[in-house]
Amino acid sequence: MTSAPSEATRPRARWRRHVAGLPISITLACAIGALVLLTSATVLILQLQANRENTFQLVKEISVLVIETMEGGIRAHLTPALDQAEFIGQQIERREVTLADRESLFTLLTGALSAAPQISALGIWDLELQRTLVARSSANVIVRESQSDRDDPNVVEATRQLADHSAPYWGRLLRNDQGLTFINLRRALRRDGELIGFLLSAIAAPELSKLVSETGDEFGATGFVLYGRDRVLAHPNLIGTDNRTWDDQVAAPIDAAGDLILSSLWEAEPFPHLNLVGSEDVEIVRISFGDQDYVAIYKTLTEFGEVPWTFGLWFPLDDVDQVLQRLQGSAIAGIGLVLLSILAALLLGHFIAKPIRAAALGTARIGDLELQQVEPLSSSLFRELNEQARAFNAMLISLRAFETYVPKGLVQRLIEQGEDQGLPYEERELTVLFTDVVGFTALSEQSTASEVAAFLNEHFALLAGCVRSQAGTIDKFIGDALMAFWGAPDHQADTATRACRAALCMARAIAEDNEKRQAAGRAPIGLRVGIHTGPVVVGNIGAPGRINYTIVGDTVNIGQRLEDLGKSLGDGGAVTILVSDATARQLDDDFTLERAGDFSVKGRSEPVVVYRLKASS
Repeated sequence: MTSAPSEATRPRARWRRHVAGLPISITLACAIGALVLLTSATVLILQLQANRENTFQLVKEISVLVIETMEGGIRAHLTPALDQAEFIGQQIERREVTLADRESLFTLLTGALSAAPQISALGIWDLELQRTLVARSSANVIVRESQSDRDDPNVVEATRQLADHSAPYWGRLLRNDQGLTFINLRRALRRDGELIGFLLSAIAAPELSKLVSETGDEFGATGFVLYGRDRVLAHPNLIGTDNRTWDDQVAAPIDAAGDLILSSLWEAEPFPHLNLVGSEDVEIVRISFGDQDYVAIYKTLTEFGEVPWTFGLWFPLDDVDQVLQRLQGSAIAGIGLVLLSILAALLLGHFIAKPIRAAALGTARIGDLELQQVEPLSSSLFRELNEQARAFNAMLISLRAFETYVPKGLVQRLIEQGEDQGLPYEERELTVLFTDVVGFTALSEQSTASEVAAFLNEHFALLAGCVRSQAGTIDKFIGDALMAFWGAPDHQADTATRACRAALCMARAIAEDNEKRQAAGRAPIGLRVGIHTGPVVVGNIGAPGRINYTIVGDTVNIGQRLEDLGKSLGDGGAVTILVSDATARQLDDDFTLERAGDFSVKGRSEPVVVYRLKASS
């Protein structure tokens, strides 16, 4: 009597995701290389054209290049604030982080600040004006702050402006108690269309002075950024100055920069010989001071706040030839810089990408519960990646310890279900299997504790392999006994067939193991197996803090009684397998059953028809 459904088991869903994308190392190399190549190529082209043009034409071309280079530097300096604001805003709006979770906010802000060295501080305010802020100290150490700013007029003013801006915007310059001026980007934070707070990204204005100073030095000129018409936001002479001498203004008066040429900018006359076609927003003027003439090139931007910025540089008119020579040298050096930058970017990308790839691979394998194949992450030169490695390795150790006590199949089922509450208990028809070692008590008395433990580990490894081969769930090990069942957590239509195949697999495994034991001079062992099919309650059962996924009910008791009945119904073989009539009715002719009789079992008023399972084709 029998049933022979397909042996194939339903494969579990895999968690590994193959995500298409560009490698970090190649992306860094291409981005940095392209940027340097573009700048160097532009300089080289200008140098070739300058050989055929007169002095004024050369000044025109250089002027455009200088302004574009300077504008590109300013934008590159400020763009990270916009990028990080968008990243943080999306994390919050997608509910990856909530404003109430201060530690998660600090972690998010710290990571963003570490990735953008231009940014001095990042802060988030909720509608109660509670601040969560990370900032760089004077020693370049990231510090954290959390406090209420209800009485800060700058914060109150920023909150009022949020309604008028649907996108990130640059606010008015801010000045702290130490007299330091900050350029700041503000972004409203919304969730489901409702305003929940705002983010502010601050960049120290003195860093802009260093940027324009470096740009000016590159072209043998003096760079500047004006805030409005009468205030200086950035200038080489302002590097290292004490801002507290500016009468509480956010930018220095134009006279405080100590630049007489810049102070005469608005009285200068346009250059009559220059016509900047296609660059109407770039101005070139001649400044006469004493017996020397100067050229000033500038452009006005209105996108960085309510007050316009005017940036540019000036240089002596008779230095044009020197500028040309520097540009020629820059063109040649730029080609070499491209190659060096690409090489440096490849090396940097390799160091950054290697631990990220290892973490991604390890995480994918953890998602597939292949914990033994996961390699611990190595330490990194980068602080954030090093912290990631330590956290990943600690998680891996914990998961490996967890795997020892929780069935892998059950965890996969919980992952596939995707519910936090786990598997609730319910009533189902299952097939339960019990095993017990014949004469285990005598065997234990003749062996040491370590020998008994080693025997049980080897024995259960054989039996567990047979259960897993038929997609069964191991409920528990009780002394020398094993309890397993089929039909949960996954629904299985052929639970009786699977259980009986597992039992026959155990018989073969015990026979092979006994041959090895006898060859080693050890006594063979016997095994009793009881199998019964019926209704049970299955699910998470237990007390808070200690819950087991198990089954309970009369079916469990009968399965255990059948295993115990094997003491008197053995046929002399090493393994005795007894199945109930409820199980036998679900088997087909592939299984050989021998009726052993009707027997009363404890806890059951009616006798149970019992069969010996002999073999399968």
